[in-house]
Amino acid sequence: MRLLRPLLIVAAVALAALVPAGSALALSYPVTSTGDGGAKGTLRTSIEEANAHTGPDTIPIEASGTIELGSALQVLFDPVAIVGPGADELEVRRAASNDFAVFGFTTDASPSSLTGLTVSNGRWAFGAGIRNIEASLTLTGVVVRDNEAVDESGAEGGGIYSEGPLTLRETVVTANAARASGNPGGLTKALGGGVLATAPLTIEASTISGNVAEADGDGSATTAQGGGLLAETEASISRSTISGNAVDASGAAAQLRAQGGGIQTYLATITASTVAGNSSSSAGLALGANIHSLVSTTVRGTLLATPLGGADSCSGGLAPGSEEFSSGGYNLDEDGSCELGESSDLVGVVAGLDPVLRNNGGPTPTLSLLEGSIAIDRGSSFGLSVDQRGLPRPSDFPAISDKEGGDGSDIGAFELQAPAARGVEPVRVTETAADRTAPNTRIVSGPPRNTYKREAKFRFASTEAQSRFECRLDKKRWRGCRNPFKRSVKPGKHVFKVRAIDRFGNVDPTPARFGWRVKPLS
Repeated sequence: MRLLRPLLIVAAVALAALVPAGSALALSYPVTSTGDGGAKGTLRTSIEEANAHTGPDTIPIEASGTIELGSALQVLFDPVAIVGPGADELEVRRAASNDFAVFGFTTDASPSSLTGLTVSNGRWAFGAGIRNIEASLTLTGVVVRDNEAVDESGAEGGGIYSEGPLTLRETVVTANAARASGNPGGLTKALGGGVLATAPLTIEASTISGNVAEADGDGSATTAQGGGLLAETEASISRSTISGNAVDASGAAAQLRAQGGGIQTYLATITASTVAGNSSSSAGLALGANIHSLVSTTVRGTLLATPLGGADSCSGGLAPGSEEFSSGGYNLDEDGSCELGESSDLVGVVAGLDPVLRNNGGPTPTLSLLEGSIAIDRGSSFGLSVDQRGLPRPSDFPAISDKEGGDGSDIGAFELQAPAARGVEPVRVTETAADRTAPNTRIVSGPPRNTYKREAKFRFASTEAQSRFECRLDKKRWRGCRNPFKRSVKPGKHVFKVRAIDRFGNVDPTPARFGWRVKPLS
């Protein structure tokens, strides 16, 4: 409750600035109860009262606990600032057996905002948690979780569906889903498991994780797009983490397509963010485990790693091989599929990233850099003074050389804080230590373990920059190879091995290994 008063003051000041001269003054309709009846002081009644008053209003929620909704709330059609006591203090959730979205905003509710609460368990065909029809909407310190967009032919925006300008600040969108199945005659589509935005989108210091878009259909085509986020127009993402999201297209449709496990973008700029551990899978075409860019995506100071599901980390355009990515510099592209060409980019190297999303401080969970990560001090701040957690950036380790032209910032959303800032001697990392140490090799992506496809493609990475690679397929000899490695093989069991050799000639003594089986078509 200590945070409530400052939040209310901020909301009141913001709304006062929005009131035109000569219009009605903004009013406040406090929520003092977690009940769901028609009594005064409930969220349901406060929304109805705000809608009845022309002009912007505030709804300060002074109660804590869980508001169990037995039916849909009235859709908001006037500007309103709904201010909760904190996402860990108040949850608003659908508790009924019938389906409805938790919050709805119409065009006339612009601008509106949600602050300091959790939105959960909504179920609707689109925008199950929050459905926004053309209003300008800002979410600050909100958690959107466990909502499900479900429909036979088209499910869109499991957590959030927005047709108006949308801003997410210090917000978590997690464990939401868009699921479509059972359309036998035509297109089955699942779009935006976490967020679907058809208007300009801004994401700052937020985490989108564990969301999924799943489509299962037997008609003409089945597609799943944007497991974490689908942005259909301009998008700006900074100091944020997109992790553990997935797209999956299945069924007996003539065309199966999954794309953008983490993000599907149209025109986007991604700055100082971490996009890792997302998945794209399909019995047909699987593209962009981390990012699929339809037109143009610029990444800068961003870490892209650990694609899952058999697809490359990045893909672009409407067909494979037409990547639409540009580099603003100082990125880390672990599997090399984003085709970033700036000299400051690190390509084909192991990121050294903690695979588990944790509370590492700050308002949202993050993926931390492990000790010795090559991303430490190899980036640029691009004018940002803090990382996703709000901790100082850059935090420069004197013993680690900065990338030429950089300022000692780390690559990605997480800035490892130099021990000296905590009164401890900094860890010494020197080039001479690397001279005597062999690199470690990791296979980043490969074919399914059991497949009918004869062409196999592998991407791999080394823990040391500027490494070269040697590959071995089955019982053939070791030979120098390019990354990615592509070969056509016969049906049967196969084994692929790869080892890195650093620029000082040290050879990885434990090559990475991958076994798979190609099944005959008949």
